[in-house]
Amino acid sequence: MSPRMQKKPEEAVASVVPQGLLRKLNVSDIKPSVTNPRQLFDKAPLDALKENIRQHGVLVPITVYEVKGQNKYAILDGERRYRCCQELQEEGVTITIPANIVAPPDKIASILYMFSIHNFRESWELMPTALSLKVVMEALGETDNSRLSKLTGLSEPQVERCKVLLSFSDKYQNLSLNPDPKERIPSNFWIEAYPVLNLAEEVLPGLRKRLGRDGMTDNLVEKYRAKRIKSVIHFRRILEAFEINSEDKSKQKPVVERLENYITDIQLETRKAFDDFVVDNRRVQNAIKACDDFVSQLERGKLEHVIDKDELTSALKRVNSYVEALLSRLEGADQPGAVASQDEHE
Repeated sequence: MSPRMQKKPEEAVASVVPQGLLRKLNVSDIKPSVTNPRQLFDKAPLDALKENIRQHGVLVPITVYEVKGQNKYAILDGERRYRCCQELQEEGVTITIPANIVAPPDKIASILYMFSIHNFRESWELMPTALSLKVVMEALGETDNSRLSKLTGLSEPQVERCKVLLSFSDKYQNLSLNPDPKERIPSNFWIEAYPVLNLAEEVLPGLRKRLGRDGMTDNLVEKYRAKRIKSVIHFRRILEAFEINSEDKSKQKPVVERLENYITDIQLETRKAFDDFVVDNRRVQNAIKACDDFVSQLERGKLEHVIDKDELTSALKRVNSYVEALLSRLEGADQPGAVASQDEHE
């Protein structure tokens, strides 16, 4: 094992905090980073930032390091600012860029640094984040969700979602890296499709043998492009239909048949296919009542000043961990990540 592979996560974290010298650089002095986990730079928010820089210049320094053997500086933080200045220069507007020049980090330290700074800003698309997490996992030999969360600043549910994305082959990952947001398959498509594909493999062995997992995935992609999956969240209706009818074999059989028809018939829309099997909202109402009862019991217990609190603290942490994971799951959407920021810190 190489020395880099032996590096402890704590040592990697300690190595990413840069101390540097402030200088002003020209666009020609700078080159983009090859390890930037972001990868996707959509045009609309970039144009807004460019106009801001055109009027006010670059207000927040980028962070760079000198490339060995070259008279160039590679970017650790500030690629959007750099790209805007590059476009402005092509338009005849010259902008000098304030830059914090730091010692060259190794590849993993560079990625971890980018994770740490962007964790407090606009979220990256999840697929590029997952691919960068894969580099960290392989280089450090680390797969534990909790330790990866501490390394990168991602939440544990985000780490788990990244792992789901990494379970798909390059062919599908690349569909979420398309630079055109109109053609890009959102990362959450794979997150929501994953349990449906697992279910199909389990209950439809004949279809699994005939199409394979990739064949079923291809059909879901085609269905999405045909707008027969109107929201990726609608995949949850399939799982809900199975859960509601799981205890009655006679009710489950038509759900299984409908799932096979849904996967093979590209034009069959998700909710039209499965709404018939979801007859009420009792589970949600029961969950809401359970939440209300739980909070009421805790309030009545007046637990803020108890002395023997270790077991209580442990139990509450388990509840908190479950609730955070469930909230993350419920907040899924067609386009992952925060709304694009127009502030020039990116």
